[in-house]
Amino acid sequence: MRALVCDKPGTLSLREVDQPSPGPGEARVRVAATGVCGSDVKGYHGTHPEIPVYPIILGHEFAGTVDAVGPGVEGLGPGTRVAVEPLFVCGKCRRCLQGDYHVCIRRELNGHHRPGSFAEWTVSPARFCYPIPDDLDFETAALAEPTAVAVHVANRARPRLGDVAVVLGVGPIGMLVLQTLRLSGCRVIATDVVNSKVSIAADLGAELALNAAECDVAEAVRDLTGGDGADLVVETAGTRQTLAQTVRLVRTGGTVVIVGFTGAPEDPFGLSDVMGKELNVIGSVIYAHRDFPDAVRLLASDAIKGAPLITHRSDLDGLARLVVGAEDKSTGMLKPMCVIA
Repeated sequence: MRALVCDKPGTLSLREVDQPSPGPGEARVRVAATGVCGSDVKGYHGTHPEIPVYPIILGHEFAGTVDAVGPGVEGLGPGTRVAVEPLFVCGKCRRCLQGDYHVCIRRELNGHHRPGSFAEWTVSPARFCYPIPDDLDFETAALAEPTAVAVHVANRARPRLGDVAVVLGVGPIGMLVLQTLRLSGCRVIATDVVNSKVSIAADLGAELALNAAECDVAEAVRDLTGGDGADLVVETAGTRQTLAQTVRLVRTGGTVVIVGFTGAPEDPFGLSDVMGKELNVIGSVIYAHRDFPDAVRLLASDAIKGAPLITHRSDLDGLARLVVGAEDKSTGMLKPMCVIA
C-alpha cells in the first residue's frame, strides 16, 4: 500500500509499504479521510513526547471502511463504514478496569506508537471502530476524534446552563469546545490572534469573538459578567501566555480546564490565584467512556458542525504539503483534510 512515512524528524516520504493485517480483536480499515492534527506536525518536527520512535506513519483522525477483521471479532464485518477511536489499551491495568482506559499505563495510539492513518490502510481495535450512518460523509466522520476531545472537556468541566465560558484559542479543538459548551447552555467568549479564526468562531455561535492581540480580553470578560469573571475558562491554545491568562479571567470559585500542551518543562501559572480564589483546575486529555460515540452522534445530527473547520484538502500525493504548511498562519489553514479513498 502507499503511505506517507515520517522517516525521521523533518523528513516525509510517500512510498510503498507492507499492508497491515489485523490481529486478534482488531479490524483493518481502508482509510477514506484523515485529518492533520497539531500533534502530527509536532511528530513531523520530532517534538511530540509520545512519538518516540521513527520511522512512523503519522495520523490518528480518520474514518473509512472495514475490509478485514482478526480472530475473535464479532458484530463488525467488512464493508462497515466507521469512525475510529485510535487507541490501543491493555484492558487489565487499574485505570482500564476503572473505565479510564484513556490513561491506561500501556496506552498506545495510531500515528504515535502504532502505524497511523496517513496511509491507504491501518489497523485498530475493533471495539473502537464505531459504525457511522450512510449519510455522514467520511470527511466529517474523521472529525469525530477531535470532537471527542471537546466532548470530554465539557464532561470534565460540567458547566451549568447560563454559565459564561471563555475559550482561549480557537484552532480546531477550540472551535469544537466552543460548540460543545454552546450545546451545554453556556454563553461563550472565544479568543484567538488570527482574524479568520475569530470570524469562524463568531459564525459558530460565540457571543463574543475577540482578537486577543487587538483588545483587552480581561476587560471584555469583566464587562460581560458585571466584573465577576468567567465561570469557566478553557485553555486550548497551548501557549505560555494563554495558560497564565486563565486564572486572571475566571471568577472566584470558578473552573479552569487545561487542554493545550505547551511542551515546556515549566509554565507560568498563578497558584496564588488558585488558592486565593478557590479555583477548580482540571486537566483534560483525549477522551473516554461515551465521548467518542457521542461525538459521532453530534456530528451525524449536525448539532456540531464540522464543515466550517475543513479549510484545506488534498489527496495522499499532497498530504506532505498539508503537514508542512499547517503551521503557516498566512494560509488561513484551520483543519487540513486528506481524502484518500
